[in-house]
Amino acid sequence: MELYKDDFRYPSVNNWVGYVKARAFTANGAIPLPDVTVIVRSAEENGEAIDVELKTDENGETPTAEVPTPLASAGDAPGETRPYAVYDIDAYLPGYYPYRAIRVPVFGDTLTVQPIGLIPLPLYDGDEVRPDIPGEGTVPQENAE
Repeated sequence: MELYKDDFRYPSVNNWVGYVKARAFTANGAIPLPDVTVIVRSAEENGEAIDVELKTDENGETPTAEVPTPLASAGDAPGETRPYAVYDIDAYLPGYYPYRAIRVPVFGDTLTVQPIGLIPLPLYDGDEVRPDIPGEGTVPQENAE
């Protein structure tokens, strides 16, 4: 493996890390979503393949993941290494459209929190009701006549 002077993507070369966390929700942030699968993947070209899989808890938050980044002072001199690494963040939950954020900057020794707003899939697929909707077709007793 050949390394370049500005190649910060290899943890064996340095120990600089940044931190990534995600918060998944629906209804414009009103409802947190548990059990969302969140994948943090390196978007660096010629970099080490970083692939971290996280799950959200009952509050819609993932644990904090450590990812390789350049030293925070790397951007002090113009034309040198940029002071951040870039990652793609994907999120999946059955019943919701998939989510993707591309080239999210992560700075060294800093926590990056990615908000993930998931949109529910439509209730109807063509002429058929989605079978996984609980209570579909039932009328609440207080409204039944």
